[in-house]
Amino acid sequence: MVDSSAYASEPAAKLRNPRSRPGILLDRDGTIIADHGYVGSVDRVEFIDGAAEAIASFNRSGIPVVVVTNQAGVARGFYDLADVAAVHEYIARYLAEREAHIDLFFYCPYHPAGVVEAFTRTSEDRKPRPGMARAAETALNLDLRASWVVGDRPEDMGLAEVIGASAVYVGNGEYPRSGVWSFPSLAAAAPFILERVVK
Repeated sequence: MVDSSAYASEPAAKLRNPRSRPGILLDRDGTIIADHGYVGSVDRVEFIDGAAEAIASFNRSGIPVVVVTNQAGVARGFYDLADVAAVHEYIARYLAEREAHIDLFFYCPYHPAGVVEAFTRTSEDRKPRPGMARAAETALNLDLRASWVVGDRPEDMGLAEVIGASAVYVGNGEYPRSGVWSFPSLAAAAPFILERVVK
């Protein structure tokens, strides 16, 4: 589901390009901000050291940066769509202060074990399913097979596999699957990714 804020709609029109290009698809919680479990309010947002600077480095290189995040907290009744939008607006303002930006925020509020009827179902948008990545592909004319998925959970690595993108795991230790590069943080991974995307 696309975040309905200006941060989701305005940049997309400006970034349209007749040629497909690689993009960076970032998980949110555990990659850009700390995963405190169902982060649905601004007061629970804690930015991970170096994440803003990493995003700025992608921006400077002209690589589209997209957030793709499962937000089952909506289906589970912990917060609502307006809360998700507020968190994304807060993230966007924080990044702007550091000369960085996210081109589009996508999130999936659905979960089959939810308690809010409108959002209690399976969805092609829920990672590792490819719905959000396909939406980003269309909105920003991305070449998903040349793109990179960065995240801290198996669902993120699964998304990369489904769409044929390169996968980067950020967290402690090595990810237990071949074909996935592991780094302690987005900041540590960014130079590695840039070396392979910018030719």
